[in-house]
Formats: sequence, structure tokens, C-alpha cells
Amino acid sequence: MIPAHRAPGGPIQMGILTPGSIPFARILVGIDFSDPAARALQVALAVGEIFASEIVLIHAVPNVYGPQTYPMRAEFLRTNLNRARERMDQLIADEPRLYQLSAATMVAYGSPVGLIQQAAIDENADLIVVGSRGTSGIERLALGSVAETILRKVPCPVLVVGPNCAAVQNPFRSILLATDLETTGLRPVQYARALAKCALSSHLTLLHVIERNPHTPGPDPELFENDLRRELQRLSPPDSGLNCRPRMLLEHGRPPQVIVDKAKAEGASLVIVGLRQPVTLSDHVPWSTLSHIVRDLECSVLVIKNSFH
Repeated sequence: MIPAHRAPGGPIQMGILTPGSIPFARILVGIDFSDPAARALQVALAVGEIFASEIVLIHAVPNVYGPQTYPMRAEFLRTNLNRARERMDQLIADEPRLYQLSAATMVAYGSPVGLIQQAAIDENADLIVVGSRGTSGIERLALGSVAETILRKVPCPVLVVGPNCAAVQNPFRSILLATDLETTGLRPVQYARALAKCALSSHLTLLHVIERNPHTPGPDPELFENDLRRELQRLSPPDSGLNCRPRMLLEHGRPPQVIVDKAKAEGASLVIVGLRQPVTLSDHVPWSTLSHIVRDLECSVLVIKNSFH
């Protein structure tokens, strides 16, 4: 999310996503047998149980090379692949809920990003769930993980499960949508509203963070904020048919910290953010914000690009 530095008040047109069209029928989960992957699987199972989804577990086996970088013998490669498949079979055997959701597996040599990207196309994925270690860096200009690259490559929504994410029975119980009212786009708003209608949500919060230097010339602060509040209201009109009345928050401060603080205060079980499309390496501000909230939130983050797929 990036702060608004424009004169607000432009028209907002609502989208067409409805509760019945929430496309979480097929979920891909990246599995590398790590703790982040285990957390991601638990969240994916919770989502899958709500939407009766098909779940595909994907594991990328690293390529193995012998001396002088020559590929290893075929027999060794087959053995290595079979061992990975056995670990995946054991993972399924240890989680009875995977049987109920008709889970499938995909184990192959390759890079995690490449395999997930191709599977997203081949399987017509509606959602990808990945774990993140929330690695810190200098101002965290990027997630610094496989999760970041997946977010850049795939067109469908990605649910990122951070290191502090706690497993919950209903990840959509309380939804917070962080929007900059400009580049976030309408698609995340549509998902937030549709999920709030059909996923047993009791709370929906729409948050916009103002990060402006008070000494910088600009519009009258009171008029500026009133326009922003009207834009937030237009994102969820009274006739939207939601089960709960959305809470509108307009806050001042650094977006990453404000989002984390308000998510905790609102008891959010899911934070939704939008990214512009296409995503470029120069988009430091939204990636820094996303990295911060993934690391610090106690819930997962649904990242939605401002495009249809």
C-alpha cells in the first residue's frame, strides 16, 4: 500500500464479483517441508474447508549436480524424486483433512517459482498459498523470498502466511482491507466485500492511511480528509448487502505500522492488500509495506493484483 498524494474525489465504480463467484475452487500450496510451509498448509486447509476447494500440494525438488556440474545419473535422480514423493505421501497421511478435500500432489524437479507458476496455469488456480519467513533487510524493500517472486509472476491472488500467523478455523472471520484509494484498484475491494458476504465474517474494516508531511503545501486538510472519507464510504455503499456494517478508518502515520496496529486492534483474521499491475522492481514502497506487515501481522495477508484473470 502506498499513501495518497493527490486531490481525492474521483468517481469509483463498483465491480461485479459476487459471493457465488468467489473463485477459491482450486488452491495451490507451496510445500518445502519447512515450518513456514506447514503454517501455509494449515491456513490453506481452513480456506479449503470453507469453500470445499480442491487442494494441490506442490513441491519442487532441487536439481542435483555431480562433479564439474555434470547432471547426476538417472538412477540417482529417480531415487531422489521418489524420496520427495514419499515425504509428500507421509504429509498427506499425517493430515486427515487433506483426504476430505481430495488433495492432489505435484512433485517434480525445478525451481519453486517456476513449478508453481506453471501449475497455476495448468491447474487454472484460483488461489496460491505460500509461507514466508518474513526475512528482514534494509527497510525491507522486498520480501526477499520465494513468496515475493511468486507474487510478481502469477495472476491469481496469493495468500501469504507470515512467521507470526496463528492458525484459525475461519481466516475470513474479521477482514481488514488496506487501500490507498488510488493504485490499490477495485479488485481487492470486490474480494473483501464478497468474502464478507459469504465466509461467515462478523467484521469488515476499510482502512486508508494518510502519510503526508504537514508542512508540505496541499489541499485544506479538513476538506481533504472529508473527501477521503466519502471515497471510503463509496467502496461499501449501504445497499451492498453485507452481513455486517463495515467500519471505516482514516488514520495518519506510516502505512506499514498503522496497518499492523489497526489489524491487531480490530482483531483481524485476514488483511487484504492490492498491488498495481504490472508489478515492477521499482515499486519499493508497496513491497516495503507488504514485507513489513507479512512479518509482523498475526494473520495471513491476501494479496490481489488490480486485474482480472
